[in-house]
Amino acid sequence: MKTASLSTSGAILTLLLAASCSSSDTPHPVPADTAASSTVPAVDEGDHDHDDGPGAAPSAPPAPAAIDAATGYVQAWARPTLDQPTWLAGVQPLVLPAYAPMLADTDPANVAATTLTGAPRPVSSTTDTVVVDVPTDAGPIRVTVVAASGRWLIATAAPAPEPS
Repeated sequence: MKTASLSTSGAILTLLLAASCSSSDTPHPVPADTAASSTVPAVDEGDHDHDDGPGAAPSAPPAPAAIDAATGYVQAWARPTLDQPTWLAGVQPLVLPAYAPMLADTDPANVAATTLTGAPRPVSSTTDTVVVDVPTDAGPIRVTVVAASGRWLIATAAPAPEPS
């Protein structure tokens, strides 16, 4: 079933988007000066037969294409030697339209990572959202990937939280 309104997943993504904004001076994949009021487009949830409540996507093994999308994004993001227009052209097609303006103000020279250092590690997964930690030489990047418009696109990316 396709919907034009924000689903529960969409609302969660909006919260994740707002939470990923920070005012610290540490370089982040998400610029600190972005507005948290951006709306996230409706997520294509497909047809689901489940009992997880209205709009909730069921847990599922992570889709390999979602993991590939997260890895591809971090590879495109971790190129601090590129000029800003070239860097932006590499990451913009990989993200949700609501996330792209946040990247437009990013100076790639502030991206500390330059390479991936290991295999991506899925953190959580439903049929329409996959969270993946992608290891880099500057620490792991937590990437949230969503199924949207028949593709897996990046909704948020930020340094992964420290293990407790």
